[in-house]
Amino acid sequence: MKAFYPTFLAAATIVGAVPVLAQTPTAAASTPQLTCEIEQGKPQQIARATLSLTRANAIAKSGDPTKDLKDIVATLNAPSLKNDNPVGRAYLLASAYVLLLEQPAIQPVGPRSQVGLTTDPAGTIDLYAAADSAITVVENSSAGCAAYMAPFRQQKAWLNVTNAAINALNANKLDSAEIYAKRSLTLDKKSPYPYTVLASVAKQKKNYPQMVEFSKQVITTSGSDTAYADVKERAQYELAATMTDRAKTASPAEKKALAKEAIAAWDPLIMSQDNVQGTIALRSLQELYIIAGDSAQQNRIYAAMLTNPDKYGEGALLQAGVIASQAKKPDDAAKLFDAVVKKNPYNRDALNNIAASLLQNGENERAAPFIDKLVAMDPSNPDNYMLYAFEFAGKLKKKVDAKTQKMYNDSLIYWNNKSEKLPVKVTFTEFSRNADGTTLAGEIENRSTTAKTYTMSVDFLGQDGGVLFTETASVGPVSPKQKKEFKIHNAKQDVKVVGYRYKPLT
Repeated sequence: MKAFYPTFLAAATIVGAVPVLAQTPTAAASTPQLTCEIEQGKPQQIARATLSLTRANAIAKSGDPTKDLKDIVATLNAPSLKNDNPVGRAYLLASAYVLLLEQPAIQPVGPRSQVGLTTDPAGTIDLYAAADSAITVVENSSAGCAAYMAPFRQQKAWLNVTNAAINALNANKLDSAEIYAKRSLTLDKKSPYPYTVLASVAKQKKNYPQMVEFSKQVITTSGSDTAYADVKERAQYELAATMTDRAKTASPAEKKALAKEAIAAWDPLIMSQDNVQGTIALRSLQELYIIAGDSAQQNRIYAAMLTNPDKYGEGALLQAGVIASQAKKPDDAAKLFDAVVKKNPYNRDALNNIAASLLQNGENERAAPFIDKLVAMDPSNPDNYMLYAFEFAGKLKKKVDAKTQKMYNDSLIYWNNKSEKLPVKVTFTEFSRNADGTTLAGEIENRSTTAKTYTMSVDFLGQDGGVLFTETASVGPVSPKQKKEFKIHNAKQDVKVVGYRYKPLT
């Protein structure tokens, strides 16, 4: 089966913005010990532009400040201006350009005359580039001014163009999305959002080297900021998935090197608390170790998880246990499955796997309570009763007295017969919990000799074992020796479902 990877985007638009700048800078808000002092009273043209900016900010609250903003641009770009206050000039121009970008009648890239420039009026001005240049001059003047000017880069103009990039991408208008994203980057290169758009555009255009580079930029700019945690993790997954696909399709000479790069990309994602994502990361790593020619060292994948399982998600721990089982390391597998059960006592797959691992390791007594719990949750699956049979088969390997040996043998026969003669078999193919609610799907096999209709009554459980809600599904009629699928869905999103149990079918 082909691996599934989460979608990179569609993305939600950004809904917050930094307030429009208005006041004279005095100090960098984020670093009070640093000051940003800008002279705005001289020369005369600077003082006049300062008054125009004050008026423009006042008018902008309810009207059109364009005239005053154009006056600022014209005054501070006049050939006669003696530029003996470059920082003051740049600050006022940055303010004017950013506010002009917010005006509906102003084209972001258009004739110079539209913003009041009289020299080469028919020429073109890119207001994003102009604003960036002016802001940079102020930022470079001192550490305090660099901190103070940071919010200038994420004003309403930046918010609008960034959202435009996201919306264009979601509408599959790739060229427009790319243009808007690059304009967003002109104003602010420290936000992950435009890089996310560009990475997705590059992927859809099958420019994978470029997609990889933009994804790395998303990860770098997201840093450790929790506000960007989801954006960062999506980028990490997309990067790792793309590298995996490249490794799979590479020439024999390139496969191993690309597989090792993909392994490095997946490694940080093992710690994802998302069950689906953590599982995908582990499965991908297992496959990549084989491609890299290092399958004997697959225990590296889960080594850290054995040491500190609490740091890892339920899905990742479960998949790590499967890897350990496949590598014929039942001790490791049992420890990992046990860690899942401690996180979620109602994880059916973990209960099944830890019981099997313990039985394989000869720890029959330890396996028994896990089998008991599994059967209580999943009573119409004959495979579960076979675990009891395996338990007693294991006990028969030990030296015991004749009476005990007979008891073990009788028990083995009892559970084997119960498994073989169970008239119905339930298996599960999906148990998902996400923003759409909870879904449980599977199939019912009629092992009897007559057609039957079954009622699946399922209790969905919370962390404490309490029933959060119950759903039923009628399945059938199912012909003898045939199977029929079922699916149960509950749309509740305000509950944390950890497991399920159902009433035995007859």
